[in-house]
Amino acid sequence: MVDLFTEEERERLEKAVAAAEARTSAEIVVMVKRGATDYAAVEVMAAAIASLALPAALLPFTAIPAFVIWVAQLALFAILAILLPMVSAGRFLVGRERVARDVRAVAEAEFYAHGLRRTSKRAAVLLMVAMREHRIEVLADDAAQAVIDSIDRADWEEIIGRLAARLREGAVVEGLEDAVSLIADALETRLPPEEGKADELPNVIVH
Repeated sequence: MVDLFTEEERERLEKAVAAAEARTSAEIVVMVKRGATDYAAVEVMAAAIASLALPAALLPFTAIPAFVIWVAQLALFAILAILLPMVSAGRFLVGRERVARDVRAVAEAEFYAHGLRRTSKRAAVLLMVAMREHRIEVLADDAAQAVIDSIDRADWEEIIGRLAARLREGAVVEGLEDAVSLIADALETRLPPEEGKADELPNVIVH
């Protein structure tokens, strides 16, 4: 499987997060996931539904033996099960609401799994990008969320909007570097840096 980032790009992200954390007591974690929605299961289900519906389409042709219909069903299922993933059909079969729920659920699971709820200051921020879905989720623990909630909504949406625009341009690393810096800008006044603060979480997680 091809890596999402080169060693140089990953190092750039690590440095960007370290620089941002030097300006605030908050912990910032950048997570980049290949995808959050199980498109393969949707594609297999679509293939199964189409093959099950085939006999109804063949009803006018009652002379066709049942065995032939059964073989045709198996063949249709096999063809679609191969073809649909090749054309990324799952992305068109899954609705936006389902995608949004899946990405949010994955972000929440990763938030707890990687200990963002267990930092000493309760000021961790997860910035997650789901590449296949082109979606961004930001989750924060109590102290950091209180700061985010105090920010003008338009200003916060501009941060996310700028990252989304860079993702569409294919400038993922540059977009994340910019977003991390802007998040630190938003946090540093209310959550200023503390001398000697340990880095409690990984800066960058990619999988």
